[in-house]
Amino acid sequence: MFGRVRRRLADLRIATKIVSVSLVVTAVFTASGVVGLVNLQRLVDEQDRQYRVNVVALDRMTTVRSAVGAQLEAVLAYILSEPGFYRDTYAEIITESDRDIDARIGELRAMALPQSERSGLKAFSATITMWRTARQAALDAADAGDQQKAAQVVLVRSEAIARAVKDRANSFLDQLVEAVADGARQAKANGVRNSRFTAALLGVGALTGLLLAVLTARAISRPLREVVDVLARVARGDLSRRVELDRGDEVGQMGRSLNETLGVLRAAFEEVHHRASHDGLTGLANRALLRERIAAARPNAAGGRPVAILLIDLDGFKQVNDAYGHNAGDYLLTVVAERLQAGIRSADTVARLGGDEFAVLLDGVDSAEDVYLIADRLCTDLQEPAVYRDSCVITPRASIGVSVWDGEVPIDALMHDADQAMYAAKTGGKGRVVHA
Repeated sequence: MFGRVRRRLADLRIATKIVSVSLVVTAVFTASGVVGLVNLQRLVDEQDRQYRVNVVALDRMTTVRSAVGAQLEAVLAYILSEPGFYRDTYAEIITESDRDIDARIGELRAMALPQSERSGLKAFSATITMWRTARQAALDAADAGDQQKAAQVVLVRSEAIARAVKDRANSFLDQLVEAVADGARQAKANGVRNSRFTAALLGVGALTGLLLAVLTARAISRPLREVVDVLARVARGDLSRRVELDRGDEVGQMGRSLNETLGVLRAAFEEVHHRASHDGLTGLANRALLRERIAAARPNAAGGRPVAILLIDLDGFKQVNDAYGHNAGDYLLTVVAERLQAGIRSADTVARLGGDEFAVLLDGVDSAEDVYLIADRLCTDLQEPAVYRDSCVITPRASIGVSVWDGEVPIDALMHDADQAMYAAKTGGKGRVVHA
């Protein structure tokens, strides 16, 4: 019974609570309650505006960043492909990504962004314009048959535009966190002012007014302190905390809005981290993440539990692209990635290093002999035929170089030994395993 009454009181609007207390004591309490409500509502509205502008801007900028990356790949593929179906397909991708980029930048321009962000957006748009000018020169050169000139233009400009996109996205993230930190500081300041105002009312109120004022202050200040604590953690970069406010008033609305914002931020940070550490086509770890996993495996290697690197290079991959097209080549890369993943333990790591080159980290196997058995089995599994588009049978082959690590030599030396072994496998007949 008491719990239901308390829940209903918690769901009442803050204005209703404060007015009820004011009616019991004096009109002074009514006036103070209205002031407190207006201030709190203003804080809710301001924070909601800041969150929506920054979160939407982050989403649009992430979309632009992805579209630019996809366009870079499409331009390179356009240059490397011959006139015909594939080149026309890549041209459509370039056109579509241009529309997507322009649409998202237009939405960013329409937002009520601060002057500093508008200046950054203007500079970013200028960089996009420069990229498009260089890109058009590359496409014209490719259409004229000068693929070498086209590739040089794209490679020179692509690094600059990628760095500009990354710097701009990071700038948006920094500004978003700073905006959340400002909201935390503002909420804290308002909480202090409300506490002082309540203390002054308690000094002039009667015993009944004192009791009701304390109860009302607790009903408002406790959730506000929780919100302030969460915002302070966000300002320090901690997005793990959530606001636990099961109530229907403005404070509860603020908590739900803040929780939604934190969810979007967490998803955005996780996506950025995943893109930075994984291959876009196969979803495997990239070179940077592989090196981290190798470094983490050093204790096993030094402790006598064999750790090994298998460097894998597909044989005849260029012929697959030439014969069946780049889509078939991408399909073959995903098939190889799936087979490698299926052939290892959960403690091991499969990475794509680039092109048709893969690596497998075996972390703490039972013996060196097991390393060689696993390498031979993977080599055999990779040579199973794969059916592309129901009619095209592709039989992949791979040369594998194996290097067992004792934890003493540097990681670069370990990778070099595996690379030398893989090179020996290719020069010795391909489709085989060679141990360093």
